[in-house]
Amino acid sequence: MGFLDDVPFLKRMLEMGYTIALVVLISGIVGLILAFPVKILWNFVFGSIHSINVWQAWALNVLAGILFGQKTPTGSK
Repeated sequence: MGFLDDVPFLKRMLEMGYTIALVVLISGIVGLILAFPVKILWNFVFGSIHSINVWQAWALNVLAGILFGQKTPTGSK
């Protein structure tokens, strides 16, 4: 790691990359955990018509977040 000590910009970029990877990993895990209640509720309500698995529930969670997520006012600063 002597080379990284000589180039502080490279060291900072590497640390930022590790942080971003950790945030993405934790977000994915939390998203999958939150997909289980969506799956259970969907299968309870629509189970006789169509059941879904955890991956479909996760995708449904992401889609609902995109469609109905919190919007910021355009006029605020």
